[in-house]
Amino acid sequence: MLNRYRENVKGYLEAIVRPLAKAGVTPNQITVLGLLISLAGAYFFYRGEQAIAALVLLFGSLIDALDGTLARLTGKTSRFGAFLDSTFDRISDGAVLFGIALGNLVDWRVAFIAFMGSYLVSYERCRAELAGSGRLAVGIAERAERLLIIIITALFGYVEYGVYAVAVLAWITVLQRLYAAYQRLKE
Repeated sequence: MLNRYRENVKGYLEAIVRPLAKAGVTPNQITVLGLLISLAGAYFFYRGEQAIAALVLLFGSLIDALDGTLARLTGKTSRFGAFLDSTFDRISDGAVLFGIALGNLVDWRVAFIAFMGSYLVSYERCRAELAGSGRLAVGIAERAERLLIIIITALFGYVEYGVYAVAVLAWITVLQRLYAAYQRLKE
């Protein structure tokens, strides 16, 4: 849902990445930095420092939005860059939920359900698109929405409720994508 607003912030993101492009920073370097910031956020969740973790993840979300913008602006888009970004997004998602569970901020079983739903949302899109569905960016809770829920609830010290919400919304999105893929791919 939040991806609909990407065009509205395109100009701001480009203004941020222009100096990075001039400095010779590559999109893949930004991708790696985004992963490291997410891992730091996961660590703060493990430590029980929800507000700090939320702020770190908020900053990491901004960094995560820059790699693709930098790639497009500099003409350095690549299939490997997209693959790397997607792979690191999955690592980040898992690490954040793992940090929350390991910090005893939510029951590990709930974190696992959220984790599985989150991974299936991504997997379904990839698999359906490979099968010929066209772009399958449908559903109530794509990655940006799930991350925003975690950030907002953690800022107020209630990340447990955020993980419950992510678990439910991710699985609703799984069902939405399953249905959309069926509609597009049925014989």
